[in-house]
Amino acid sequence: MNIIKNNTFTGTATIGLIRGYSKISITNAEFKAALLKAQQEIYKQYGIGLSVKLLHSEILFLGQEEPSIDLQIIQYPKFPQTEENLKIAFVALLKLLMIDLEQNRVVVLFTDETLMLEVSDSIDPRIQL
Repeated sequence: MNIIKNNTFTGTATIGLIRGYSKISITNAEFKAALLKAQQEIYKQYGIGLSVKLLHSEILFLGQEEPSIDLQIIQYPKFPQTEENLKIAFVALLKLLMIDLEQNRVVVLFTDETLMLEVSDSIDPRIQL
């Protein structure tokens, strides 16, 4: 049995399952189709295959309740990449998903930093600040 060792690196982001600030739900099938399409585009553009783990979750914030999906990537030891290339590819993947799924904002957590991708300053009207 072989053991392949790499430094640990992860990236995580949460994407809501409501289109924009509407009441239109995104189904699991729609989400997966958008993800597969985005993964193929990233591989075509960057030559990086991102294996993505999906977990169902929920966003709760001052009146906002939204089903969501957490996406997680790791440094996969069989096909290692530089951390910088993984970050670039994951952010590019998330941008494609944001457009396809009509998301305004996504927060990305990496091992060493947090980023926020934002289309506009608008806030979900359900949030009561």
